[in-house]
Parts: sequence; C-alpha cells; structure tokens
Amino acid sequence: MKQQGFTLIELLVVLVIVGLFAGMLMLTVTPNDNRNVQREAKRLIQVVQLAQDEAIMQGIELGLSVNSDIYSFSILQEDKWLPVSSISYLAEHQLDSPLIMSLEIENEQVVQQIDKDSVLPSILILSSGELTAFKLSLFSQEQPDKQVHIIGQENGQLFSQSTDD
Repeated sequence: MKQQGFTLIELLVVLVIVGLFAGMLMLTVTPNDNRNVQREAKRLIQVVQLAQDEAIMQGIELGLSVNSDIYSFSILQEDKWLPVSSISYLAEHQLDSPLIMSLEIENEQVVQQIDKDSVLPSILILSSGELTAFKLSLFSQEQPDKQVHIIGQENGQLFSQSTDD
C-alpha cells in the first residue's frame, strides 16, 4: 500500500521558506525612522537647491522659515516677506511624525514661530546665489542621537552629515 502526504522534513522546509519571506516583507513594510530622516534630509536639500535656482533665475530674494516640524518659504515683495504661493514645490511642508528639526545660525539655536501674515525668515536665499550659513538638524523623537545635519554655506553650497557615519 502506497502512502500519500508530506514528510516532516518537507513541511519544515516549507515553514522556513514562508518564515523568511514573512520576515523580509516585515522589514520592507515597517517604517524605519532612520530611513525617514535620511529621505527628508535629501528632500529638503533638493528643495533648497531648487529655491536657489529660482531666486537666481527670477532675480528674487527668498527666505526659509523653520519650525520644529514645519518649514516654509517666503518671498520679499515691497519690503515685506510674504508666503510663496505661486511656486508649488516651495509650499509649506510638514514633516511626518515623529521627525523633528532644529536650526542653528552662527552656533545659536533658532526658535521661530511662523506667522501667516508676515514671515521673517531665518535663512535668506539671495538672487546672487548666496544664502545664510546654517546648520539644520533632522532627527526622530525615538532616536534623537541619530541625526542628519544639513549644512548650508554662505557661498550657497549644501551638504549633509550623519551622526552615525
């Protein structure tokens, strides 16, 4: 009489394979705060570079205001800083929770409240290509020791540094 079915070894092999695939799926699906910080830092650098290009091409003065979880751009018009509304990629951006930013200018911590009527920016992006020298730190509230620093130099150059390098 011939028996039908699977051996114990065959069942264990299948369970191991299913477990490996489930583990890989969980790693790709679950949010990784460090990856989110890196992604947000790259995004911010690219947006500031686009703002620099826009300021140079249009001959306008732009500003960047930073709060703990929001950053926004403003434009100088008739001696008043107004929120940028005509350029979609310079719209106000809120970070995903639990990401936080802190800004230092000349080694001093900057705390800024964003007022919707008139915004006095912390960072100036000039039509000459120059900008206010700054150090902006991005980190997760769960892992405040793992930070990405975005450093802007007066000559307009931007780069990032990670504390876990």
